[in-house]
Amino acid sequence: MAFRTLRNCIALIFICSGLYGCAANIQKPVELDAQFWSDKSQTIGVAMTTLPPSELVLGGQQGLLDLAINKGINSKLSTQVSTWKLQDAASIPDEIVAKLVAKGYKAKRVDESIDLTKFKENKFREGFFGRDLTPLQAKYGVDRLLLISYTASGAYRTYYSVVPTSVPTPQVGGIGLVVDLRDNHLLWYKPFAVTQPAQGEWDQPNYSNLSNAYYQAVDSSRQLVITPFAQ
Repeated sequence: MAFRTLRNCIALIFICSGLYGCAANIQKPVELDAQFWSDKSQTIGVAMTTLPPSELVLGGQQGLLDLAINKGINSKLSTQVSTWKLQDAASIPDEIVAKLVAKGYKAKRVDESIDLTKFKENKFREGFFGRDLTPLQAKYGVDRLLLISYTASGAYRTYYSVVPTSVPTPQVGGIGLVVDLRDNHLLWYKPFAVTQPAQGEWDQPNYSNLSNAYYQAVDSSRQLVITPFAQ
């Protein structure tokens, strides 16, 4: 699978990782609703889910033996990728809160990481979140939840059998959303994915070009999430 194709289908993978439980119906992106900006009486909680570890994903047409061989060949790279951290994304809620407060909105950081798997899964309904987050209204004293969920971090490489068909490419991605906690209505729903090829050779002894590309991807993803609330 080429990265261009990966970029187009990655939102489905994210949703299947816990937001909608691999349901056949997929929520389409929702642009930031005008209702969000028009009502300053609502308290907005800004939170994140737990940041995922980074991993090297080997895709493409591989048998079980092929995959075992390819994992062995890439073991050193896989170890390096596992050291990449998403910590630079952890400050996103604080930045969004600051921007909303500066615009006159009531916003506060929710320090606790949100574990979406602990919430009841709803039957798919277009325009509504797939988990029942309404209990969070009373728990945190907020009317709306702005949630950033990173669900992919690391690098991706494709193979045909044991023949590589792409170079390793760093990637990060997830979903940003705003939920009205009265009824789980979505005021914003935005899957995001950033892939960043390494500049120069990727296979140096310490993979520094790949590492640099990864952190560039993290920074780009931060801007994608923050920008809608900075305008």
